[in-house]
Amino acid sequence: MMKVKIRVLDNGDEITSEELALKVGITLKNARTRLTQSTDPKRVYAPKKGNSKECNESYKLRSILGRESSMYNEMFRLMLKTI
Repeated sequence: MMKVKIRVLDNGDEITSEELALKVGITLKNARTRLTQSTDPKRVYAPKKGNSKECNESYKLRSILGRESSMYNEMFRLMLKTI
């Protein structure tokens, strides 16, 4: 059986990573990371951030350029210059 670490925050709260994960709605790994990096309750109890790929346009373009070998085609270059 694993030993559960109880962390004490700056305001006196005692919390485990499992409790934090359920309370904030994050993964257990993220909860452990938050508790090891900070004891500030504002940072520990901060709401879950959104997806870092909110603007998928640049991501999609990079994935297309990575797959396509037509990037070196003159017409393709001309098209990208006009966009």
